[in-house]
Amino acid sequence: MDYMFSAVASDGWTEEVLTIVGILSLILHHSTKEALAEASKTIILNVPLVSTINNIISEACSKGPALSDHDEGTRTGDVLIFVLLLLFFSLRSIRAILPGIIDFQILLDEGRNMQPLSYVSIRCHDLCKLMHFGSAPVKLIASFCLVELFNGISDYTSRTLVDLKLREGYLSSISAVLEGLIFFNDIRVALNCSLCFSSLTTWRELQVEPMILEKDHWCRLIVEELVMSLSTPSLTTKSLMIHHKPAANVAVALLKLSETPSWMTKVFDDSSIRNFPYPNPREEACRRQVYTDDNQDSSIEDHMQHVAVNLDHVGKTRTFLFSLVSSHSYPGCYLWRSQSRKKELLEEIELFTKCLMEEDEV
Repeated sequence: MDYMFSAVASDGWTEEVLTIVGILSLILHHSTKEALAEASKTIILNVPLVSTINNIISEACSKGPALSDHDEGTRTGDVLIFVLLLLFFSLRSIRAILPGIIDFQILLDEGRNMQPLSYVSIRCHDLCKLMHFGSAPVKLIASFCLVELFNGISDYTSRTLVDLKLREGYLSSISAVLEGLIFFNDIRVALNCSLCFSSLTTWRELQVEPMILEKDHWCRLIVEELVMSLSTPSLTTKSLMIHHKPAANVAVALLKLSETPSWMTKVFDDSSIRNFPYPNPREEACRRQVYTDDNQDSSIEDHMQHVAVNLDHVGKTRTFLFSLVSSHSYPGCYLWRSQSRKKELLEEIELFTKCLMEEDEV
């Protein structure tokens, strides 16, 4: 790693340096399978690496909305993506080989007086910023990182009595970011956010339930969209139901609360379901989505493959790391890339439209 830092100091984040970061990610990946544990500990606890990563994340978060302009085609975007990939594998590795060093209160802290991180990791607050402002690939990797972080917190709080202290406003901002991405084009991002939202509702010591019960307008919209889809026969096929899983996860999380939101009874009432309007604008948007192949899940993968061909080692490394990260997603996420599934979906939409027209004529 000393060579990597000297290379960065002299020539910046070159393709060679990014390839080295990719190799470090692979080492951390193998540590979760009881291999290269000592090498992984050296990576996780390396002080210069920790400082470098903290600075990169801080700089990226400070860009705000402008961060979306930094995609794979820019040097800032390339570096950020590789750093997030390293952080993802670090979060997984730490829980396997160094669980004792994790202080979840520090990872959940916010504000200016935060204690600096002493190992390769990232705070929840920073991940939420990257998910909110980042480009599609940044959102994807950051959402996987947040799932790993939340899984660790949920596992820890289920086994240990803890006193996590967070402002209500901070919890509200986390919830808002997660809820806002439930309808994101990349199904993997949406699923990850729904899983994080579900985890958040189980942290009873943070008293999340009152916050959700009081400020539930977006949650209600999510559940209403789900019910509308379930109540429309032509929209309940497998290819479309995959895209309702995030909303279903949110609905299940709300139903598991000790006090279910009062509006859920109305939303799931038979008369309310029968009175849902037919979603003509939505089906048209869905049709355009399929015809133009404008799905983020597919475009990201296609772009990764294009990069792999044109950037040699860097592109191939990034593509492989993306595939490792994506392997933790649902198998159904890849339905959109099947031409037969797309054809089936178009036929279903056309049939649904025809039925609506016939009903209108009657």
